[in-house]
This record gives sequence, structure tokens and C-alpha cells, in this order.
Amino acid sequence: MQKNESGQKIVVLLWLVMLATCSFEAYGRKLETNDGRTELIDSVLVKQIIISGNKVTKSRVILNELEFETGDTLWINQIGQLITRSRDNLLNTSLFNFVTITYSKQLDESVVFHIKVDERWYWWVFPIFEHTDRNLSSFLESGDWSRMNYGIYLKRDNFRGRKELLKFRVKIGFSTQVSLRFDSPEYKRKSGWGAEVNAKAFTKVPFATIDNRPMFVMVNNEMSQFYYKSAVNYSLRSDLYQRHRLELTYEGFDVSDSVTQINPNYLTPGDSKMDYLSISYQYRFDKRDSKVYPLGGTSLNLSLTKNGLGILTDELNDLNLHLQFQQYAQLGRRWHWGGVAEGRVGTSDHLPYALFQGLGYKSFMNGYELYVLDGVRNAMVQNKILFTLMEPKVKTIGFMPLTQFAKIHYAFYVKAFFDTGYAWQKNPDPTNNMVNSWQYGYGLGIDFVTFYDKVFSFNYSINKLGYDGFFVHFNLDI
Repeated sequence: MQKNESGQKIVVLLWLVMLATCSFEAYGRKLETNDGRTELIDSVLVKQIIISGNKVTKSRVILNELEFETGDTLWINQIGQLITRSRDNLLNTSLFNFVTITYSKQLDESVVFHIKVDERWYWWVFPIFEHTDRNLSSFLESGDWSRMNYGIYLKRDNFRGRKELLKFRVKIGFSTQVSLRFDSPEYKRKSGWGAEVNAKAFTKVPFATIDNRPMFVMVNNEMSQFYYKSAVNYSLRSDLYQRHRLELTYEGFDVSDSVTQINPNYLTPGDSKMDYLSISYQYRFDKRDSKVYPLGGTSLNLSLTKNGLGILTDELNDLNLHLQFQQYAQLGRRWHWGGVAEGRVGTSDHLPYALFQGLGYKSFMNGYELYVLDGVRNAMVQNKILFTLMEPKVKTIGFMPLTQFAKIHYAFYVKAFFDTGYAWQKNPDPTNNMVNSWQYGYGLGIDFVTFYDKVFSFNYSINKLGYDGFFVHFNLDI
């Protein structure tokens, strides 16, 4: 055990050295003017920005993502980088399938930029047929088809052409849910707001973790748990790459007495009901070349949340901090490296089981898809080396009548990965031998990246305890 933990410290140290020494400068491509003439001057004036292809999207939404604006004076040797970064910003809005930015030199030594966008399909109405496990591999391993949900889902991206999001969902099955969400990130160019209401009822709930796996209980003739949530938020975009968000949330749980009899600490001790207010501040800096499958750039996410404000009659009182840092860099023409470090700390040593946020829920390590590491504090470092097996290709589908689906892009990447993490819990169940010790997983995989922000991952991984398997991951969150 001591040898393994020493090995983990060495791996983390090597990761930090790589993080500090890699070159993370933006990679721009030098572009010639459209007429092919050689530039002989140091700077030019942006005379005009012409936008085309935006049948739905407001022009100001596009202008908000650019590294330049009308009236700016630009250095000639920086125009390529500015165009590359602006194109990445527009693609990261998830509003467009393709973006082309060119410029033309004018007789008065100014330039005119031409921006052409291919808009996506923004209306989504389709039936829901989904599993409720933590990931697809967990569902395939359990083979429990009773954990399926059915319903209808309505989503409107780019609502009113202002990058607003509208979601409505109704589903039944393993969990019954009615939810409505609206986000307006571009309400006043730099500020926005949003609201959400959500109600769920569960026939089965995980009541405890045993042998590093959640155990489910089903109560006869009644729902095991009701959950309800309402939230409002205000957001501020201080510049192109920094965002702040303040959110006030009300959450409530109402569980069957049978659940609390099995686990008295499922909610606040001895209670079958719990409701509380929380307030959170979130900061995000994101300058990656792609939010879907980044190959270069940096991102930092920080969230500070106070659960329990002392207003309602609850005993919940916890202040927690969640931090995530991502770094990506090019190592060669077809080689890239990516690293993620994240951690969560809180002031409470005894959270209700329903609020555990260890590893295996929203964040998981490769090789541990079938397990959860419950903990009130946790940390994780992930590394991967990518080789571009097939560089991004564009294909036109001639028989497709909808232009939003008639042209697709795709790419393939081979990867080797190594993850390590730690979850801390006071007095865990003796069968949960993965907590309070460093864990690690490693393996090989292949990723298929295509349009509409879809990534399909096929991985073979092995963890510290020698468990191995083939795991599939789809980022099909709706």
C-alpha cells in the first residue's frame, strides 16, 4: 500500500512539472488577404465587419464573440491569431456548425472582415428514452431495464436569436419529472439572468453505498422520494473569456419513512423531510480552442456554495468550494496533451447521504465507471496523451433536405490516459475500501468527435484494484 501511494505522489509531481513547463501560447495561423497581396505595413484599421448566414442569430451576438471591432487598429502579424481565436469563440457558442472569417484589403489601407456562419438546427422536440444510471457502462453492467425513463422533451436553442435557452421536460418511469428552465446570457450584452423549476419523484433511490456501489431500495405502494428545486441566477460577462454567476436556490427532499429507517442519515439525522436555501458564486475563465473537445488552451472553474442560510427550519450548514483547472497543449503536429485537476472541500464532516458529491457522480475517474467514492472532500487529476488518427474532415450529404444537417464534420483521436483521485469520508462503511486512499486508473481509448458537440468515447481501462473493462461514454446530455 505504501509503495502504491508513493507512486501516486510521483505521478502527481510529474503532472505539475508538465503543467508548469509546457508552452501554452495560442497557436494562430498567418493568413493572406483575399486578393493574395503581400502586406507591407505594420497595422491596419478595421473599417467594416460584414456578417452573413445568420438567419436567426442577432448580429450583436456574433459581434460579442470577436477579438476585434469596427474602428480597431490591428497589427498585421496578429490578424491570423485574432481570426483563429474569434472563430473558436463563435463555435464555442454552440450556435453554428461552421464559421468562416476572411478579410479584404481596401485602397485606403483599411480592412473589411467577412464572417459567414452556418447556423444549427435550434428546435428539438423528441421522445425521451433514457437510462438513469450514472453512466452508460454502469447501466449496461446492471442490466436493470426498470431504470428507464420515458417522456417528451422540448428544447429551443438560440431562442429569439439572442443565445437564450428554453427547456421543458416531462417524463415518467424510474423517475417522474416535470422541469422548466430558461437562460438569457445576453440580456444586456454583458449581463444575463436565468430561472429553473424542477420536480422529481423516484420509485427507487440509492439509500447507501456498500462495496463501493450505490444500493437501491424500492418502497411498495408509494414513491421512495420526492425532490423539488427552484432557482434564479444573475450572470455577468466581464470580458470575452471571464464570467461570473450568482445563484439563489431552494431545494427540498421528502422521502419515505422506510428509507430513513434503513439509513437515518439519508437526510438530516432522523428526518424524512429536508428543505434549505443555498447561495452560490461561480467564476469561469475559459480560453480553450473548443469547449467540446479541446486541444489547446486553459480553463478555470471556481464555485463557492453555502448550503443552509439559517432561514428555514433545517439543520443543514455547509460551505463548500469546488475548483477545476484544465490545460491543453500541442506536443507535435498530431500530438496533444490534456490535463484536468479538480477538488472539492467543505466545512461539514457529516453531510446527508443524499448530498454526497464524491467521485463517480458528476466527476469520475476512468476505470471506476461502476463505482462511487463517497466523500465530503475529494480531489482528482486526469491526464491524457492524444494522437490525431484522422484530422477533422467535412462531408456533404447530398440527399439531406435540411441544410443544418447536410454538412457534417468528424475526426478520430487515439488516446492513452492516467487518472488518480482521493475521496475522504469520516467513518465510512468498512466495505467501501476505495475511500480514504489514493485510487488510480489507466488505459487506452479512441474518441469520435462530430458535429452538434457530440463525442463518442470507447475506452479500455484498468484500476488500482485490478478491475478492468471496456467502457463506452456518450456526451448526449439533454
